[in-house]
Amino acid sequence: MTVISVSLTNELLDRLDQFVEESGYSSRSEALRLAIRDVLNEYNLTKIQRGELLSTVTIISQTEEAGTHLGLIDLRNGFDNLIFGNMHMHIEGGYCIEIFLVKGPSEKILSFVNKSKAIRGVIDVNHTLTPVSNES
Repeated sequence: MTVISVSLTNELLDRLDQFVEESGYSSRSEALRLAIRDVLNEYNLTKIQRGELLSTVTIISQTEEAGTHLGLIDLRNGFDNLIFGNMHMHIEGGYCIEIFLVKGPSEKILSFVNKSKAIRGVIDVNHTLTPVSNES
């Protein structure tokens, strides 16, 4: 196997170590291989979704991260034609949750999801994809 180097925050490393211990994996590498396979499988599944979709996109971010708020505003402005609903709430522990309701072509929705994951201060992004049928 090829060896790679990965940089993690102390908090993320602690969470990884706790996961490895509680899940029974033999090492961090084994857990990371599983996570990478899961992400790549999800990516491949979303690539086969085509056509018009409805989606909920849930973003959890750090309240204190200065660039996060501006990044989310830029994201909203860049995808304004897809977004038909948005809710923002502060949750405990210094985090915010942002929920977007979007509708549009699958490629644009997946672009929205991927760009949201790249915003500094974003902790987690989850989404649903629901095909929209024009048949009644």
